[in-house]
Amino acid sequence: MTDENIKKLLVEINAIGQEMHKYKDQYEAKNDAWWNGLTEKERQDAFYAVCKRIYQGDIIDQGSYRYVLYDVFKFGPEMYGAGMDCGYMAIHNSIVVDGDDNA
Repeated sequence: MTDENIKKLLVEINAIGQEMHKYKDQYEAKNDAWWNGLTEKERQDAFYAVCKRIYQGDIIDQGSYRYVLYDVFKFGPEMYGAGMDCGYMAIHNSIVVDGDDNA
């Protein structure tokens, strides 16, 4: 591969990264608007539902990141990256009891 090809490839990778960042920002804004549009009761119910599942998967079952996403929340693989983007993987990794996550 020539230096020119490497430069072109790096430009393309950078453009993809910028597009992904733009999409993430748009998703976060849309999600924040959704959250802010909920009633207090709906926010409480959403909070309870999510925390209950994180507690079950991470504390009780001591499952891996994938286990909690797929088996506890019943999400598909499309949520793997979203869980990283929103900080759940960091939360999960910080509460893993035995330090052996097998994410």
